[in-house]
Amino acid sequence: MALFRSIFGHFTSLVTAFLFAVIVWSVATVEENPSREGYFYDTLPVEIVNRPDDLIVFQRSVERARVKLRAPQASWDQLQPTSFRASANLARLNVGEHRIAIQVQVNDPRVTVVVIEPLEVKVRLEQVKTRTLDVQSDVLDAAPLGFVFRPPTLTPPQVSVTGAAILVDQIAEVSADIYLRGAKAPVEREVSVQARDAQDNVISGLTISPTVVIVKVPVEQRVGYKDVSIKTMMKGAPAPGYWLSNIVVNPSTVTIVGSPDILAKIPGFVETVPLDVSNATADLSKRAALSLPEGVSVLNNEGVTVQVSVTPLLGGQTVRRKISLQGLKRGQTATISPDSVEVILSGPLPSLQNLAADDVQVIVDVAGLAAGVHQLKPRVPVVSGALRVQNVVPDTVQITITDLSTPTLAPSPNPTATPTPTPIR
Repeated sequence: MALFRSIFGHFTSLVTAFLFAVIVWSVATVEENPSREGYFYDTLPVEIVNRPDDLIVFQRSVERARVKLRAPQASWDQLQPTSFRASANLARLNVGEHRIAIQVQVNDPRVTVVVIEPLEVKVRLEQVKTRTLDVQSDVLDAAPLGFVFRPPTLTPPQVSVTGAAILVDQIAEVSADIYLRGAKAPVEREVSVQARDAQDNVISGLTISPTVVIVKVPVEQRVGYKDVSIKTMMKGAPAPGYWLSNIVVNPSTVTIVGSPDILAKIPGFVETVPLDVSNATADLSKRAALSLPEGVSVLNNEGVTVQVSVTPLLGGQTVRRKISLQGLKRGQTATISPDSVEVILSGPLPSLQNLAADDVQVIVDVAGLAAGVHQLKPRVPVVSGALRVQNVVPDTVQITITDLSTPTLAPSPNPTATPTPTPIR
């Protein structure tokens, strides 16, 4: 009995020591890596899982959830949105409305989910339905005057529509409508397909395959109508030194109406009555009449405007000019070498031909310079008549500045000269 008591006493002491060690270790661990509780900084997308193949989620109350966590600080610092998975399990559910608990899984087992907001998601499940339907296409605007369009053709002519049966049953037609936008030639364009109900409202929430179809609309010209371009005729010539740099006709084409036999004889253009540009030195804008055969008229004739750009011819010229000094101090004099330069000009010929001597001046600025020899660049400050200075040759000249107040020293006597003997009297 005494031995049993002794063994029991030793065992109790060992257990007490072990528990005390665990407590000390736990306290030390908590102090080193304290626990933190709070909401994760981002909301989590709620994933719908295990949806039956023949059902579709028609409505759902929430898309994302918020979670409150408890975790050691070291684990909290490593949490990312990818550390979680929020889901709602639809396994073994039927058509109708359901409340599904939101479950959140965390990669780190040291992280505990305390609260999920909201706790559940409400979903409405509907039967999946698919229909194959012919695509209708309407032209939503009119063809240009003198043109007509034929019924559209579509490729492919049918599409498959999948979705909740309650939506699919509302479809009255699927359409791919198109605008011509003034086209005078056949139109071929990719157009998105839309499902519409009996009130012509677009039904959303459906999957249409393919989502686009190719719509072709033949556009043809009516008999007795013809599109032609406009050729501008000119009379005279601009002033000497000027040229016609551009001619713009607005509109550039017109539709003419007449007998098919007469229209067949007209080439792809009609001419304007000649416009007089004699001695023009500036841009012109004139209304122009068209020269048309008898029995032919212009459809929807709003007139033709011709804008003529008159631009001076460009050329070049070299002139020699004396250099003028600027900023020379009082009491200084200067010499220039060379004292004249060649100035190469470019610009409109009329300006070059009317160039006067005072129109081009060459200046060298010597303000603030002391006496001595200086290498300076001449400049041409102003050139009239839209001319440009291409170069100055030479581009550097030598300026020698002398102070007039500086005394001039007498030449030193020659030490090697032979002294003149003084005559003896």
